[in-house]
Amino acid sequence: MKPLFSFLLLFVFVSCQSISQTKGQERSGSVNETPEFIEGLYINTKTIRDKKRWTLLFQVMKDAGMNTAVVDMQPHPPTPEQVAEAKALGIYMVARVVNFEGGLTEKSPNASLMASIQKSIRKACELGFPEIQLDYIRYADGGTNFSMSYEKRYESILGIVAEHKEKTKEVCPSDTKWTADIFGRVPFIQNDVIGQKVEPFSEVLHGLYPMLYPSHFYGLTKRVADPYGTIKDGLDLTVQRAKPGTKAIAWVQGFNMMVGPSKLSYTDYIKVQMQGARDSAGHGFIVWNAGNEYLETMNAYEKYKKEPTPSQMNLTKSE
Repeated sequence: MKPLFSFLLLFVFVSCQSISQTKGQERSGSVNETPEFIEGLYINTKTIRDKKRWTLLFQVMKDAGMNTAVVDMQPHPPTPEQVAEAKALGIYMVARVVNFEGGLTEKSPNASLMASIQKSIRKACELGFPEIQLDYIRYADGGTNFSMSYEKRYESILGIVAEHKEKTKEVCPSDTKWTADIFGRVPFIQNDVIGQKVEPFSEVLHGLYPMLYPSHFYGLTKRVADPYGTIKDGLDLTVQRAKPGTKAIAWVQGFNMMVGPSKLSYTDYIKVQMQGARDSAGHGFIVWNAGNEYLETMNAYEKYKKEPTPSQMNLTKSE
């Protein structure tokens, strides 16, 4: 299906649905305040560069009841007009800033790379993004050529976060929220060679976004086959281990990979991940689809809003 036709179908589908009140629609008085429960989409550079696509997708999100967008800042950030348009629709805007694509392979990043990352952070703050989400803020997964203890790795990554904050403080307001994406396995294990750990990260960041895509739990049959439980457990563990007050938002899988073991349709596979987030102690979800093809996601979102979650169904049965 061609992308334009998909988006037209998406717009017609959502516009024709009755919009019910959901937990995710509880908005604060300002689009610069984090929603109580985040429900949103990832927005890529392709969508940013296509103004009509941008306008359509944000209108679809608004009409459906979503409240958040995680937006790429590299290599082509949105314009001030695009950010204003999204905010006018009541969408909370998160700036995704990639740090080390694939992860650091040396002990420390070079100065020019750090300067480039900080330039993107400054641009996000200038555009009025209330939240900076640091992605790939880690070491390579098994691809480093040096010896370094777990604790030194954590200290090093946290030092990079501290430098970003210090070098951008002349532009980024003091109330800017700083968050980070973490590997989906990180909440489930004690230590990790990539230099990410829930406890120290939560000491310096306002929120964590574990990438809990069930398809990526290679070799763990139960996780791959249980999208609901994988999201719920991952968020519950993140909240349990993090400093009190730290937000935990799941990246959920909006792409058709290893869906078969769940015995669910692609749409229901996305839906139950959303339900897992809602049934957890966490604070929401963002759907990742690299191509920004969200027709199935919006179908799933509409079902998610109308159907009881597994925990609610179990409670009813027990009563």
